[in-house]
Amino acid sequence: MPLATRAIIWLMSLTILMGTALWQHPSNTPMLDTNILNLLPKDQQDPIAQKAFQHVAEQMEDQVVILVGHETEQGAIEAADSLASTLSTLPLFQHVDGKISTEDQMAWIRSFAPYKAQLLTPAQRTRLAASPQQQVKQVIQTVYNPFSGVTGSELASDPFLLFREYVQSLNAQNSRFKMLDGYLTTSHENKHYVLLRATLRGSSYSIANQQLLPSLIAAENDVAQQFNADILHTGVIFYAAFGTESARSEISTIGLGSLVGVILLVLAVYRSVLPLGLTLLSVGAGLATAFAVSLMVFGQIHLFSLVMGASLIGVSIDYAFHFLTERLAAGQKWHPRKGWLSVRVPITFGLISTLIAYLSMLVAPFPGLQQLALFSACGLIGAFLSVMCWFPVLAASPSRDIALPLSQLSHHYLTLWRQSTVRWGLPFLAIGISALGLHFADYNDNIQQLQSPPQALKMQEQRIQSITGLSNSQPMLLVRGSSEQDVLEQLYTLSPSLEKLKEEGAISNFRNLADIVPPASVQKADFDIVQALYASHSQSLATTLGLPNKPTAPDDFTALLPEPFLASAAGKAMSPLWLGDIDGQFAAIVLLQEVTDTQQVQSLVSATPSITLLNKAQEVSALFGEYRTRISVLMSLSVMAILLVLAWRFDLRQACLVVLPPVLAAGVGLAAGAFSSVPMNLFNLLGLFLVLGIGIDYALFFAEQKDSQRALLANSLAAITTILSFGLLSLSKTEAIHSFGITVLVGISIAWLLSPLAIKRR
Repeated sequence: MPLATRAIIWLMSLTILMGTALWQHPSNTPMLDTNILNLLPKDQQDPIAQKAFQHVAEQMEDQVVILVGHETEQGAIEAADSLASTLSTLPLFQHVDGKISTEDQMAWIRSFAPYKAQLLTPAQRTRLAASPQQQVKQVIQTVYNPFSGVTGSELASDPFLLFREYVQSLNAQNSRFKMLDGYLTTSHENKHYVLLRATLRGSSYSIANQQLLPSLIAAENDVAQQFNADILHTGVIFYAAFGTESARSEISTIGLGSLVGVILLVLAVYRSVLPLGLTLLSVGAGLATAFAVSLMVFGQIHLFSLVMGASLIGVSIDYAFHFLTERLAAGQKWHPRKGWLSVRVPITFGLISTLIAYLSMLVAPFPGLQQLALFSACGLIGAFLSVMCWFPVLAASPSRDIALPLSQLSHHYLTLWRQSTVRWGLPFLAIGISALGLHFADYNDNIQQLQSPPQALKMQEQRIQSITGLSNSQPMLLVRGSSEQDVLEQLYTLSPSLEKLKEEGAISNFRNLADIVPPASVQKADFDIVQALYASHSQSLATTLGLPNKPTAPDDFTALLPEPFLASAAGKAMSPLWLGDIDGQFAAIVLLQEVTDTQQVQSLVSATPSITLLNKAQEVSALFGEYRTRISVLMSLSVMAILLVLAWRFDLRQACLVVLPPVLAAGVGLAAGAFSSVPMNLFNLLGLFLVLGIGIDYALFFAEQKDSQRALLANSLAAITTILSFGLLSLSKTEAIHSFGITVLVGISIAWLLSPLAIKRR
């Protein structure tokens, strides 16, 4: 096929690819994804557990919790009034839950009123079963207490004041808060705090919403200065905004730094604008290919993938350097087709080897890793096709006859590799360093390494949690059953054990739907107890209080069920606790607060197969550790696959010499991670795939190229740009990206150093 035809076909293909990706992408969906949870694996073995995580996350992610503190209760309320009024005008929020009106409080009570004859507290149940006359005495004492506030209408509707006591017990379940002037207030360390909740107009991960955060901060600062108040806030949006800004900053740093380095390097070596334009063209085509394919496959591209993918500038440029170095060395004798033929085989085998290393990461069920693998692989293919299809046409003219840069130094360096002490000594030194690093390796699989939020943000959340007991990340119990009532029965049976854990300090509190909506069997038993109370003591109560008529109990029983309750004013806040019917199985959640002894909680639920302790952070951290082991095996299989491909091209001995430098470089790169200040993690191992894929390129070009000085120059240029990219990546504030960067930085340096091992003895 003529070179010009090949160039036109690739140009048309890339245009169609980009056009299709942009055309099929929904206009109402952002192309960039900033949700850190979307990087994590889904629980394929337990879809109900995955549904539970997703349900709770959706309920929490659009919420912002704000505490307004002051030295006096009145000062806190005045500041909260002002702030709530300002926040309600901001386009960031759909609504602000501040002051609870009397009507709202009455609506909350009215939700329970139809079922008042069948809802009893444990204390009421015990009292009425053992000594029902005590209830009559308690009613008489309350009625004649001038501060009780019992009205005639209340006494007529609830003569034994059972419902009043029940509602008071519900209010007392969160003992940290009390109602004052319509606000939920609490005290902590000699300060009074008012709780405000705001619901976002859209997702926390919406970049448009994140850009509105300065207006919230400004409103908080104004109120804090005006009332001398202490204002704290927390919510997913603050962490999401930090992650987005960090990713943008790192993309700019890595991308711009690499680009400047490439420009200076190309101009210094090739001394022409044409090679610079061709180099940037191949990088741009690679990034465009990666972006288009990833957008079509995943629907969105995560910022994490873009941060890591920005390093493609330092990787995809390798193919361009090999082609341009061949052109530079040929000088006036340059013929584009001959030059294309001379680099075609080593570049193609280099691409295949790199793709084997990259695409093996697709096996791991981590969406973030799968997207990164596909993004990187497609970027390399795009850069490769650009070099193969466009360069012979665009670089058809020969370059000036100039000597290869640093040719004398290159000659001396290659001469060193003819000495046995260097040829044997450096590999054995690399083996020693690798063994030492493996000995001292200390892994930390904590999922929090994916994001390193600022200390101020973490301290605010911790302080809010200590004041209110509220937290963005709460362990939970997942309770399953064959029916709605089966789940409620299990929840109801679970409550006494959780109360015991609370008394022992293993947890600070818990939220259980069955404490509000008991099983129908319990409600019916309570209904019978209340009926018996009315039958035995109504007359004595009417006589003592001088009631005109003897109180009569409701005679019809209708169970309070979860679905209607959650749709009511009282049930709205409890909706995160009910999952309902999931593929024929019912489930609910019990949220635990401030778990200090996970082992005790695990012991409680281990005896019941239908109850599971869920902790997303611990689960994913455990998966990180599990996949470290799997990736080690995957790495070995990748090396074997690459070795087989190279053995088909060369003999087995030469194939081993090509594979040996990147394998040793991977070992030294891993040792660098072990000796760094950041604990090792899964991303150190992922960096080894890159070391393996790129390192084989360097060794392979030495094995294929008859002129070792040309190979050294091309390899050196490629290594410098890759080292520059990952040198910047290792400066990331996110531990996972830093670990990836430091491993690749050291590994690529060693791969370049050892690559002359693959030079054929001629």
